[in-house]
Amino acid sequence: MSTQQGGQQGREQALQRLALGVQADLNDYGSLQVLLQTQFEAALRHQTAGLAQVADEITALCQILQARRLERVTLVAQCAELARDASPQEKVEALLAHLPSAYRGAAQAIWHKLQALVHECKALNVRNCTLLMDQHEIMQRVLNDESDIYVPL
Repeated sequence: MSTQQGGQQGREQALQRLALGVQADLNDYGSLQVLLQTQFEAALRHQTAGLAQVADEITALCQILQARRLERVTLVAQCAELARDASPQEKVEALLAHLPSAYRGAAQAIWHKLQALVHECKALNVRNCTLLMDQHEIMQRVLNDESDIYVPL
């Protein structure tokens, strides 16, 4: 086998692993959305046991997603022949642009769907963080700062 054939085969394997990883991320980001909504509802109801459990599940899932993201960065770098200083987004766009036209449209749609899910999960996480921080601040005020609320005038 020539070096060029070996390189082409390696690129095809990397593309296949990349596609499988993106599909897995689509599923897992859908699961993360559900977990973030569950976390929000548990926070609204002050269900500390539920919050602890869902936090563990979110943490475990985020570790999986992060590992897959790091692998994706490596695979894209292998497949996209760009300068090393190109951003990850530029590399993905270049890779998508060089796919055969029969696959390009579907790959771009899936990539954009994944990006939308990531942004949605980030927004849900910010919402949850804001709620939890607000609740914490209120509890701190009640427990510490406003200790003289019930003192007779």
